[in-house]
Amino acid sequence: MPVIIRPATQADVDFLTTVVIEATLHQGRLPDDFDEVDYRAGFGAWTAEQVDGDGAGSSISVVEVDGQAAGRLRVVRRGGLVEIAGLQLLPEHQSQGVGRTVVDGVVAAARTDGLPVELGVEKDNPRARAFWERCGFTYVGEDETEHRLRLT
Repeated sequence: MPVIIRPATQADVDFLTTVVIEATLHQGRLPDDFDEVDYRAGFGAWTAEQVDGDGAGSSISVVEVDGQAAGRLRVVRRGGLVEIAGLQLLPEHQSQGVGRTVVDGVVAAARTDGLPVELGVEKDNPRARAFWERCGFTYVGEDETEHRLRLT
């Protein structure tokens, strides 16, 4: 199961939006009043801007498994820190070691640069928090919606 992380292109914007929706739906975390058309328009436009490099220090990538698009990774480098700002996998690629492989790659690159890795995980997503804790991340704080975790 070769896992490849490649830079996203404009041709990937629809997939990147779809993977976020499918992963969140699989977690049972979409609100009852979720408007998919509106979400696709807004998130798609924002993603297209990110792919074009409009986010300072931000990179968006496609996670591929066996040559097929399987997920989305967004990493932000800022202020002496690497932030995993988004990692979503299609449900059929979850719980198979793909996420851990992606995280290990991000962490290895950050360690090469001597930088800590941090992320936010939504408070209503205990499965994701458990995943990050298995990867060695520890709680460092929170805001209204997210727990902040860090790997130093």
